[in-house]
Amino acid sequence: MPAITRIDQIPPSHTVFPASSHPDLQQPGAVHHGWNTGRQLLLHAADSPLAKPITGQERPLRQQAITYLRRLSPHLDEVAGPLALALHISAVQQPPAAADTTSLIPLIREALADLGDWGIRAPLPEHIDLITRAVHALQPCMPD
Repeated sequence: MPAITRIDQIPPSHTVFPASSHPDLQQPGAVHHGWNTGRQLLLHAADSPLAKPITGQERPLRQQAITYLRRLSPHLDEVAGPLALALHISAVQQPPAAADTTSLIPLIREALADLGDWGIRAPLPEHIDLITRAVHALQPCMPD
């Protein structure tokens, strides 16, 4: 597995969560949908050519998330690892909307365990707040 060092290297859900990895993932569901939605938001925020057009009723909410994600860093590719952790937390663990940094620490550890094979390493202390803010940006766009 190649290391995720840029936003456009974050793979689609079926690559990260193959059906063989867990019985709950054999059929596409909320985790797959959430991962792919969040991935698209990150791709848009990074102005990646891999980003697909945004359509549907959620367009204003998604546009708001993209705008917020762009404000996190002038160079999103430099924080691709922490953003991949935020994506995992939002799509897989789905914390409550009011989750603060302290409550996300155990979820970051879980995300690291799942994404370690993708070259994602423990975030620097200054990235913990970025992860929290990215989770807050992505969370409203996750499926129920």
